[in-house]
Amino acid sequence: MTLLSTLIGVCAILALLLGLLPSLADNWPAAFLGGIRAHLAAAALLFSLSLLFLARSAWLALPLAASVMMCLWVWHLNERTSQSTIMAEQDRRRLKVIEFNILRTNRNGAEIARWLEEADADIIYTLESRPLADELSALSKVYPYRAGCGVLVSACDMMVMSKFPLDRAQFGSMGRLYHNRFFQAAISVNGTPLTIVAMHLAKPYFDVHQSKELRSAAARLKKIEGPIIVAGDFNSSLLSPDIQSFLMQTGLRSYWDEPRTWPVNAPALGLPIDHIFVRSPAYIERLDRIEDNMGSNHYGLEAEVSLPSLADSGISRPANSQ
Repeated sequence: MTLLSTLIGVCAILALLLGLLPSLADNWPAAFLGGIRAHLAAAALLFSLSLLFLARSAWLALPLAASVMMCLWVWHLNERTSQSTIMAEQDRRRLKVIEFNILRTNRNGAEIARWLEEADADIIYTLESRPLADELSALSKVYPYRAGCGVLVSACDMMVMSKFPLDRAQFGSMGRLYHNRFFQAAISVNGTPLTIVAMHLAKPYFDVHQSKELRSAAARLKKIEGPIIVAGDFNSSLLSPDIQSFLMQTGLRSYWDEPRTWPVNAPALGLPIDHIFVRSPAYIERLDRIEDNMGSNHYGLEAEVSLPSLADSGISRPANSQ
């Protein structure tokens, strides 16, 4: 075996071991590696194919088989957290939802505000929203209901804007590292109650903070009945074992093909770390990446989420809803 074949073989085995680690350990390195499992599986498959082509030994089919199994496992993880297909219903109410981490140092606040006005969404989640601080008056004409940036909290960080009144709106903290990075409110869409939740998690390599934040958020969401839309910057893909556990505990599900939102310089090789999740009977009809990052280090997301009418949803109206 040549030196080149040896190096490729080492890379293939290393990619396989790193991809296996998230299933064997429960710590922040495993959580970080779990978020890039798709990349590790693709690398293992590429290196294994190259090794088999160069060395042409039957034994080298073993790394290839292991790589294929890892790719299938990654597919399974994505499949089990994806929403189930529903039958088309003409009377479902469709909502346009936008999620965007703007970047607190972004100088294009006016441009982003104009784009949001023209987007004519129903619900908008923005994170690191300080660049919009001078544009709130214009935005309020299109989105009259707001939380954040002077409403409920003074900081202009997490903000939710809506065309629907925000009932029982409240901010909270999921951990000790950051404050007011969890928000929830109830709205009524043509009589159907809906809970909207915004989240902004710590990075997975900040020790165990992200894992603790997810457990805190899951405990809150499990107490909520009915459909939910959760959106925000999770700083991890849904292949992370912590994100997987969060989704399975809460009944939230993702769109089957999440767009990659970071880094903006290499979106084709990037990660889907910004998410819009729903809990049934809410359903994501479409989920797209916003084409222009407008100076942010993230791409935003634009979704079409549908809800059944109250009569068809099987949901009881909360006693204190308006």
